[in-house]
Amino acid sequence: MQSSALAVIATDTEALIPPKHINRLVQGQDNVAVYEAERILALIGVYYVISGQLVRLLPHGASYQCEVINNQTLYVLLCELFEWQIKNHKGDWVTCNPPQRIVNALLHNQDRKHLKTLKGIAHHPYLDNDRKLVTTSGFNPDTGIYASFDTARFQKLLEVTVEDAKRCLMQLKAELAEFEFEKPEDLSAALAAILTAVLRPGLPLAPAFNINATVSGSGKSYLAKIIALFATPLPPYVTSYPTKAEEANKVILAMLLEKPPVILFDDMQTDWKPFGAINKALTSPTTTERVLGSSRTATASTNSLFLGTGNNVVPIKDMRRRVVTIRLAPKSDAASLRSFEHDPYKQVARYRNAFVGFALTIVQAFLRHGKRDQTITPIGSYEEWSELCREPLIWLGEPDPASSLISQVKDNTDNEALGVFLQEWRKFYIEESVTVRELISVPHTHSNAKTPLLEIIQELPVTERGTVNPHMMGHFLKRHRGVRVNGLRIEDGKSSERKAWRVLTDDE
Repeated sequence: MQSSALAVIATDTEALIPPKHINRLVQGQDNVAVYEAERILALIGVYYVISGQLVRLLPHGASYQCEVINNQTLYVLLCELFEWQIKNHKGDWVTCNPPQRIVNALLHNQDRKHLKTLKGIAHHPYLDNDRKLVTTSGFNPDTGIYASFDTARFQKLLEVTVEDAKRCLMQLKAELAEFEFEKPEDLSAALAAILTAVLRPGLPLAPAFNINATVSGSGKSYLAKIIALFATPLPPYVTSYPTKAEEANKVILAMLLEKPPVILFDDMQTDWKPFGAINKALTSPTTTERVLGSSRTATASTNSLFLGTGNNVVPIKDMRRRVVTIRLAPKSDAASLRSFEHDPYKQVARYRNAFVGFALTIVQAFLRHGKRDQTITPIGSYEEWSELCREPLIWLGEPDPASSLISQVKDNTDNEALGVFLQEWRKFYIEESVTVRELISVPHTHSNAKTPLLEIIQELPVTERGTVNPHMMGHFLKRHRGVRVNGLRIEDGKSSERKAWRVLTDDE
């Protein structure tokens, strides 16, 4: 009786285990085995390639998140999916383990015949390259985006009116009503961040959003969480802002390879510094950096929404044109003790599909019925973002959500410091050529010993441990060559020995 019961259990268990695909290893034909394994992985529908790396989509709640597959995981997967066979000395096919060379080829082969390249994950409808709304779930080979949402919930988006857009705008503003924005433009910038979060999978480029405040407890992180909900029902990728360029190079690529819809630099303790990797992530559709822990490079799409929060943190230097600032200014002396009675995060999380639909309705109505405003200030690199996430709000009567970015670009304090430096330099040498070494030693050797030139140079980003670094000084001059400030500019000097520089006026 007992053995009979065990036999039934064994039979039922075997029925639950899917039959394995036979993959035979023939001498000199490893490529056949590799491509057959790749074909089966592609048919499953959750395995893709990002910059040559094999990745998979893992269920997370009602959606998916991306994960890079490592050597050990792929080995186990190949054991589960295939019965690997090889001929023995008698010429019979016998079962074996998947060879490591096959595992390596699947992981690193550059020529994929079946696996598709994944460019992003969308948790709701998005716009394709022709600005048509993609309302079907699954992988779209034209966009490279895998979408995971209930298609039936978004069918009404294909026909919208201006009145629909106005009503949806009121719904979004109602959820932000308890936040104490410093100016109406800051509320408009928050609305633009929401539109950006929804459209980011199909947008080639988008600025970052800096949620700034005067004091702690003003709701910065809470607002960031709400904005992130419009991009994904999953928690955002929360991390610290990089402190060094090398760290930024490695961290940014590692994050982007995982395709997070949102990257949140929460509670920033430093300004938005212009590290090269972050600059490229905000102004290029792809970025190529060295893979963390490896000597090889990889390229990743940059269609993630970048958010940051902090008290009185600002974008500096080249980041000024890449970041929209949303400023909160609580009127209470005890902002950290306040609470949100309406709980907009819970509301948006519970009815996320409806709120995403509000944002898409605004954009769809503008594309169908709106008229572009040719008088607004253009923003370099972000023309498409401006048309889809900025102009719909202006069309509906909201202040320009890019006002902070435009002000940041115009109020360039870096150029002010450069202008003072050039004026003092010009006092010493007029148009005479000088080397870096001569320039930084002037205050000690020149007859005008009271010159403030050294103090001005020390205010520039060219010091190391309190001392002017000649190499950094030379790089600074090279980077600012030809930049005009107050009628002066740096140009190449005339010298037969070392590299020299000189300051010229607009007339010279």
